[in-house]
Amino acid sequence: MRILHLADTHLGYSAYRKVTEDGVNQREIDVYDAFTQCIDYALKTKPDLVLHAGDLFDSVRPTNRAITIAVQQILRLSKENIPFIVISGNHETPKLKETGNIFTIFEHLDYVYPIHNNRYETISLKTGDETVCIHAIPQCQNPEEFETNLKKITLDKNADFNLLLAHGAVAGIKEFKMNEFNELFIPVKNLKQDFDYIALGHYHMYTKIQENAFYAGSTERLSFTEADTQKGCLEIDLGKKLKHRFIPLKTRMMVDAPLLDCSTLRIEQIVQKVKEIIHEIDPKDKIIRIRLENITGHIQAGIDFHQIRELGKTATHFEVKTIIVKTDKETLSEGYKMKSLADEFEKFLTTQPISEKKMLLSLGFHYIHKIEEEKKT
Repeated sequence: MRILHLADTHLGYSAYRKVTEDGVNQREIDVYDAFTQCIDYALKTKPDLVLHAGDLFDSVRPTNRAITIAVQQILRLSKENIPFIVISGNHETPKLKETGNIFTIFEHLDYVYPIHNNRYETISLKTGDETVCIHAIPQCQNPEEFETNLKKITLDKNADFNLLLAHGAVAGIKEFKMNEFNELFIPVKNLKQDFDYIALGHYHMYTKIQENAFYAGSTERLSFTEADTQKGCLEIDLGKKLKHRFIPLKTRMMVDAPLLDCSTLRIEQIVQKVKEIIHEIDPKDKIIRIRLENITGHIQAGIDFHQIRELGKTATHFEVKTIIVKTDKETLSEGYKMKSLADEFEKFLTTQPISEKKMLLSLGFHYIHKIEEEKKT
């Protein structure tokens, strides 16, 4: 039996300002393209079934465009009589059951099996002379409900193959989590060796958990934490021994440049090093982040960021983040955000080696308040 396992396609996801000639967010199109590549591969190789381990959509209420792409691509499988089993993940599952799940639109499509009712369900299929039972657990309303459903799993002894399809963060020796507010945890003890294969979703990196359990990973890079990871889907062959093959997808390159320590650098040295980084990356059509760490406020203020952004203007997205150097009364912060003038003045005084701080602070607050009041009139 051959299976194609994919997950976390996040249809409808969009990011950054770049748009296509048609005015559609470029990253949204990239995500659709990655999903389409998976379907293209399925139609080319004709697996016995396709498993999607959750987060087909990026949100509870996907756009009409996202829904259209999903239906169009899934129908391509349906017309070829290729079963498509998909469970609802944490991104598309509503907090309230009364809201209804978008997966209901798939319920009347041939060879399509959407699982979204917050409970453990099984799907028994026959492919050729072999039978398979898919044990599916979608996103649940809370951890207790999820744990209860995990305990209900019972292997079908009459089936030739038993598969587990689940969406969540495996917790054991290591936690494979995404740090999202509604993620659910799957105890590693529930990943039984008795299953012929366990198809997991939620964790965005392709990962082998154990001999019969894998995360396929997301089909596109959705954050800079995924910049160095290859995206794709998994081809599984359940013969006498489980064989797996990672199928890479063609996705937009994302580059998270190594941190640049600015603690001993002058303004012109920082700018020169950033220019060298940009030249080495070749920004055209890429998603790029450059981070400057241990940089003081006055050094940052002297950098011509407009000039730097011009060098990266051919990128799909280009950003420079500064990590302000730590002082006695501030912690490292990602990016520099100006607070109120009074707050900034107080922060500045704390860093100065002067004895009249209280008097200067009081005098400064007086004049700041006076100016702010004048602006109101």
